[in-house]
Amino acid sequence: MFKKIFVEITNRCNLACDFCPATNRTKSDIAPEVFAALLPQLTPFTKHLALHVLGEPLLHPDLPQLLALCHQQGMQVNLTTNGTLLPRQAQMLLAAPALRQINISLHSTSGRSCGDPAGYLTGVLAFASLAAVRGVFVSLRIWDLPPTQLQNGIRWQDEVLTRLEGFFAISAPLSDVVAAGQGVKLADRIFLSQKDLFAWPSLSAPDLGGRGTCRGLRDQVAILVDGTVVPCCLDGEGNIPLGNVFAEPFAEIIAGERVARIRRGFQERKLVEELCRRCSYRQRF
Repeated sequence: MFKKIFVEITNRCNLACDFCPATNRTKSDIAPEVFAALLPQLTPFTKHLALHVLGEPLLHPDLPQLLALCHQQGMQVNLTTNGTLLPRQAQMLLAAPALRQINISLHSTSGRSCGDPAGYLTGVLAFASLAAVRGVFVSLRIWDLPPTQLQNGIRWQDEVLTRLEGFFAISAPLSDVVAAGQGVKLADRIFLSQKDLFAWPSLSAPDLGGRGTCRGLRDQVAILVDGTVVPCCLDGEGNIPLGNVFAEPFAEIIAGERVARIRRGFQERKLVEELCRRCSYRQRF
């Protein structure tokens, strides 16, 4: 059993944030009938799906149908979104019984592509309040950026924290409460986490050595929109293809020799895949 399985329902996005890497993969959405056929393969392995890897899941034209299919299979869903489409999708999301948690990457406000940061944050917080009442957990996420990254003379995340203090009537400065890698409760079911910025792994990145471990293939596994199964949600280019669920059963892929070799390596703190050697995120473990 995995804590969750990532299923990339689309690799399209409506923004072009500096943080997310560009992908060479063909832009596409998973078809509802394909998604419906995939879900029964996953139910023996998890009860939680995260419907993203790259891309903005709220762009999927059939998202209500996908969420309904998850509910029919008894799956609980996590969504990670840049938040820009929440106002227009709010009614649909709040009516979806499968939705358990929504993670909102406030990093969008640090880029030029967001447009109106103040209006953006107003829409995000309005949705967060409604979602919490409905019983959905909301995780607001920001980066802990260095002081050199300023907007209008201040760090953009400090401006976000000030807005959050006012909205949730928090007396103590959030900058004194929230620490990198930790979360703080803002209201019932609404949380804020501030994390260190990391680089997506790449085969062109420096080799960081062959010692280390990861939670990939232990806590999680990911399926890209074209059906490619990869060890974790950071392999956005499919550099470690374990198989394809559109060609062979998920259960057989997970039982394969390459999966077993990667798992044994993680248990022995040996990195057997080239991408893993070049992934700085695994240094957190």
